[in-house]
Parts: sequence; structure tokens; C-alpha cells
Amino acid sequence: LWVHAPLAPTEEFFELVETCAHGPESIAHVVVPTYALEHKVFAKDALRRWPNARLWTAPGQFSFPVRSVPDEYVWGRSVSGVLRDSDEAMSTSQIPWIDQIEYETLTAGTFSLGLSPVTFYETAFYHKASRSLIVTDALAQVQLETPELNDPAKLLLISKRSTADELPEDTASARQIGWEKTALLVSYFFPEHEELDPDRAGVVTWTEGWHDNFKALAGRLIVPPVVRTLIYAQNPARVRDWVDRVSARWDFEQIVPAHFQAPIQASPREFSRAFAFLDDDS
Repeated sequence: LWVHAPLAPTEEFFELVETCAHGPESIAHVVVPTYALEHKVFAKDALRRWPNARLWTAPGQFSFPVRSVPDEYVWGRSVSGVLRDSDEAMSTSQIPWIDQIEYETLTAGTFSLGLSPVTFYETAFYHKASRSLIVTDALAQVQLETPELNDPAKLLLISKRSTADELPEDTASARQIGWEKTALLVSYFFPEHEELDPDRAGVVTWTEGWHDNFKALAGRLIVPPVVRTLIYAQNPARVRDWVDRVSARWDFEQIVPAHFQAPIQASPREFSRAFAFLDDDS
């Protein structure tokens, strides 16, 4: 089994993964596709659970606040390989899964962390047998309807018009409002129409217009706004090169991202269309 970006090490997660294999001993590979914290922080727990798994990472991995920490401390074992550039451009004789799963690594913008800039990388994979493109943060499709596994208590808390209001009654409508606001918060961090009340310190109120913004955001294949603005806008030409390589090389039928809805039925043409903003200076 080849495991992409392990989730939190709960018993439920391990049981789900291991039912796809023949127990912990038969899981052969763990892949860390980016250095984004939520996608790499649980790899050490996964590798502790799966003693025979080898580790493969995207470039640019680092620890913080001390940068140069041995792999054995960060991951619990050494790294078997760093997935630089593309399997077409690298020597892949040491990657045992490359005949089944190919990769293209995006090198995007930089941002400051401490005293030196950090370059963002994300490795995308193509699983030949299922014709699936596997990405992490590059693409997403926000569900229009409330996903079943959301915590109702949290949805109701966010569904309130103002943080000073009482909790609403637990209804399907209230949960849907909570879901729509949650999607906006996750996608933008500080979305339009979520405003501080000028008359009440610490009180946040949602003003009219947020539902229209959700309808514009959800139900279609998009580059997440935070990724688009903070990362991709720094070097659109380099991102465009990666998009063109992926869409020209692989004839995928579905995309499996790490967030929101998955899998998404989509072709290379639809994948490329989601990045049309790269060619639009406005």
C-alpha cells in the first residue's frame, strides 16, 4: 500500500487504512507531498505504526524553529527519496512504485520564515490504473451541501449571525448556514461580510452577501483562494509550466485533492481551466 499524506493517528484512521492492506506490515510507502504542516506532521506517527514503510517526500522539507534537524528526529527514520522536478527528469531506478504512479513537482512562490525565504513545493501524482490525479492543496471543490461528517455543534456555533447571539435550534437549515460560513472561513481566512462590530468589542457579525459569495465559490473545480493569492501569484509563469506539464502528460478522469470533496470527475482540460487566472493580469 502507498499512503499519501497520512491523517491524524487515530485508531479509526489506522483501521481504515489497514483494511486496504494485510495489516500494518504490508504498508510499503508513506508519501509527504508538501511541507504544509497539516500534511506532514502526522507522518512520524504513521511510520511508527508501519515499521516496513519507506518514506518519500516533496523537496524543501524543513523543521522549525531549528532548520537543520536530522531526518531520524523529524520522521523517525531516514528518507528513501526526495521527489524533485519530475520522474521523467530524474533517475527513478530507486523508486519501486514509479511504474504504477508517476509524479510532477510544482516549484512555486517563496515566503519568509525566520531569517531566510522558503520555497513552496507540491508534488502531484498520477495513478495509472485508476486514471487519478492526486493533489494536495493545488485544487479543491467545495461541496454545496453540508457534508455528513461535520460536527453539528460546530456548525451551529458558526451559523449564528453574530457571536453575541444565542445558539440556533439544530435544524438542517442552521447546519447548512454553518457549513457555508465554514467553507468561506477555510477558503479565505478573513472572508468578506465577516465583520467586527464597531459598537461591541470582540463581537463578530456576518452581514448580507456571504451566501452569494458561497454560491460563487462552491460546486466547481477551483484553486483555493488562499493558495492562489499567497503562493501562486508570486510566480504565475512557473505554476503555468507545471499546469501545462500535468495536463499534457496525463489523461486522468478524476482528481483526488486533500481537502473538501473527493474524488472529483474532471479531465485535463477542466484541470487547466481552473488555472485560467494565471493568464489574466486583472
